[in-house]
Amino acid sequence: MKKILSLSIIASLLFAFSACRDESLNPLPGWDPGVHAFTVFDGINFNGNILARPQPYEVANAKNFPKASQNDAKVDLKTRWVSLDNKLTVNKIEIYVRMLESYNDPDGNPKVADLSENGKGKLITTITTPAANRKWNTFSITAQQVYDAYKNASVAYDKVNKVNVFNNPARPRPAGAWFRPAETTGYGSVGADSFVVTWVLTTSDGQVFNTWNPDSICADPTPVSEANSNCQLTFTVR
Repeated sequence: MKKILSLSIIASLLFAFSACRDESLNPLPGWDPGVHAFTVFDGINFNGNILARPQPYEVANAKNFPKASQNDAKVDLKTRWVSLDNKLTVNKIEIYVRMLESYNDPDGNPKVADLSENGKGKLITTITTPAANRKWNTFSITAQQVYDAYKNASVAYDKVNKVNVFNNPARPRPAGAWFRPAETTGYGSVGADSFVVTWVLTTSDGQVFNTWNPDSICADPTPVSEANSNCQLTFTVR
């Protein structure tokens, strides 16, 4: 009987303590709802193994710009936004592309120039009426769009004087072949131009999501599901 009475007293004290606790003094913030996205190359099939990640459709350079006839070249992709708790709705998806150019400095050291100069990239296209949660939205990135976004980019290849990338006599980029593959010529061995696709999600209540945790959302290792995520996709010239 004494044991039962003691347990009753302890339970009453715990209840009283929890009932009187001031949640405003809790040092741990509450979790707000969020959204993320999953973007892949369109037209590349699931390999049949639900545990295999990355899948062929999310591997870097699974699709690329060709070396020539770039006027009509495009890379087809698809993206879907995900709200795990269904508390937010995405009503706009902006697609950005960073263009990276490899070159050798005057000392022969390999360098990579981010032509966006901001680490974010240039806005290439916008999905203004995205499909519902976890439903695919298809889009394409054309070579013409990327050229138009970066045609005024310049780099100080000699560390002093900036030169327009697309009018650089040391590495010609004629019309229809604006973007270069890996090459070894008079200016040395350089890697191919690279393009990094990222996205910004805007929700119906005005929130903007453009940064996610690189150790979780951005490197999602979980089995294939409708909740998968990533933070960028890369392609090149081949």
